[in-house]
Amino acid sequence: MILVTGGTGFLGAHLLCSLLEQGQRVRAIRRKSSLMDEFNLIVSYRFGKHSPDEIKKLLNGLEWAEADLLDVPALEEAFAGVTHVYHAAAMVSFVPKHVEQMMQTNVRGTANIVNLCLDFGIKKLCYASSIAALGRAENGRLMDEKTEWEDSPLNSNYAISKYRAEMEVWRAAEEGLDVVIVNPGVILGAGNWKKGSCRMLATASKKLPMYTQGVNGYVDVQDVAKAMIQLMESTIVHERFVLVSANLSFQELFHLVNRQTGNPDPTIKAPKWLTSLAVPLDALRAFLTGKDPLVTIETTRALHNRFFYKAEKIQKQTGFTFTPVETTIAESILALNSGAF
Repeated sequence: MILVTGGTGFLGAHLLCSLLEQGQRVRAIRRKSSLMDEFNLIVSYRFGKHSPDEIKKLLNGLEWAEADLLDVPALEEAFAGVTHVYHAAAMVSFVPKHVEQMMQTNVRGTANIVNLCLDFGIKKLCYASSIAALGRAENGRLMDEKTEWEDSPLNSNYAISKYRAEMEVWRAAEEGLDVVIVNPGVILGAGNWKKGSCRMLATASKKLPMYTQGVNGYVDVQDVAKAMIQLMESTIVHERFVLVSANLSFQELFHLVNRQTGNPDPTIKAPKWLTSLAVPLDALRAFLTGKDPLVTIETTRALHNRFFYKAEKIQKQTGFTFTPVETTIAESILALNSGAF
């Protein structure tokens, strides 16, 4: 029996689909307040080629357990009979008021998961971390699995939470748990177009007049799921793997999106002062509407920071091949325009 955390989220839902397609028996954790909309849409997208009877058969391999990462007694019930664990649940936020909740979810929640893995004698844990956990000490730096964390103003609170969560995983490894960690870049693919990287693609598909030259690493969501399963089923333990198909500037990303939409590329390079001006303006909007801000100091900083990642390790050790980013974007924009999401 396989246990998956974060199954109602973007990566978790795709991971569940990949496991179910293999015929695995899976138990997925969801909170009482979790919405099933994104999971159901991703299932429809991933299993659309199957007949209703085939889809029903695939979903028969999945059971849901109601638990919160901070509710140890409920987690204990979910761990009963489990042999392998994929920990994909996390909170992603760049809003200052969410920092404490994010630290609790990502750090304490991960500590609870690895402690239970030790208590229940779990054979192996695969943890979905982030390239953010590698640390971002200076612009223009090329980073890989050997990059050591350095405290820096360039590290977001999300990055700090993922780094601390990784420390919990490595601590469990020292205590005898077999673990493997993946550090994916910005994950792209079909999902809820109102959240996270999916919203970024949806925004990029509109006619944007300006661009920035910040650089980040990108990877296909199905590649992340594939890599996690491949590493879980391998004999590899106590190692981490960067998952990045390509490093792109926002200007290059917009160009790839516009090749699919037919929109013209933005021609105005946005200076830092202009993007910084958006922070107080959006804060005012958030105050007046009672909603969370969409633009923060951390998000505007990311528009201009330039970080590069190398993912040769997983390719050399396992022969893994990444989906080209242009292919991922083409399929994602097709899904967006289809209205299925």
